[in-house]
Amino acid sequence: MKIFISHSSKNKNLGNALVSLLTGVGVKDDEIIFTSNDAYGIPIGQSIFNWLKSRISEKPHVLYLLSPEYYQSVACLNEMGAAWVVENKHTMIFTPEFNLSSPEFLNGAKDPREIGFYIDNHDKLIAFIESLRSDFSISSNHVLISQKIRLFLENIRDINPIIASSPELTPLVSKTVSFKESEPEAQQLKIQVKPVTSSSQSNSGNSRLLTDLENNKLKDEDVLLIHYIIETGRFKLGTGWRSSQEVENIKIWEEVQELNGSLSTNYDNALRRFEMKNVTEVSEFTGGGNPREVSIKEDVKDELLNMSDELLSKIDVVFQRNKKTNAW
Repeated sequence: MKIFISHSSKNKNLGNALVSLLTGVGVKDDEIIFTSNDAYGIPIGQSIFNWLKSRISEKPHVLYLLSPEYYQSVACLNEMGAAWVVENKHTMIFTPEFNLSSPEFLNGAKDPREIGFYIDNHDKLIAFIESLRSDFSISSNHVLISQKIRLFLENIRDINPIIASSPELTPLVSKTVSFKESEPEAQQLKIQVKPVTSSSQSNSGNSRLLTDLENNKLKDEDVLLIHYIIETGRFKLGTGWRSSQEVENIKIWEEVQELNGSLSTNYDNALRRFEMKNVTEVSEFTGGGNPREVSIKEDVKDELLNMSDELLSKIDVVFQRNKKTNAW
């Protein structure tokens, strides 16, 4: 099966970011058709409509990248009609500024009641990638997938500096993680990700934390805390009286990931070891001057978001070892 990305040429930057995400999590180059990039285009000399007709027996998975520009293009609407005939599966992905109440969408060829998601929705992206696993060789390394999604979201923010507020749609997967907030309003975290390819990145110059990870000197709960931070984007962690709140969040995460209680049971000790390795700094105090929140230092955050494949594999080994199914 192939993935065909139906899109407006005016949204090619978003499409290219989507292609990078797909290939980053395991979809092969030759399994993607994206006509705005020559490397993923249709064969020379063929029109998109003739190519689609020739793929009737193959039944591609069509990703409809829907935007105001898409519905303003006669060519895109014709392409949607042709793709609808040959598709096996399809997914509707909305650009940040797309209005689900627009007449074009409500009266278009695609059923507006079907499941879709906004391209900048982290949880829906995870569910979408998981939904591809039955047809494509998606990586089993959950840390790698989390990193690729965060890099993708950063790229999306660069393309669309003002991210629209996205209404909630029916989730693709029922398991999502909701965290308790210690303040009345959650503060949105914008993660700065350096465009570094993990497979080519050297481990030299790492912080003590990653050096110990490389040399297998970390306890399982320390490695799981790294995974928790990366996957949830919680680069600010509760300490002191807020420690119990953080532990409750970790328990929810462990339940969703089907992990044993190693991290939630040993969170305070793991956080103290992070402090001793100069990984954290106090970012918030109580009225009495006691720490209640610590932040991962910026240089360590950059390292965590740009780890080599070797380090990601080490994290995944510990992650798999602490699955409930592997417990004695």
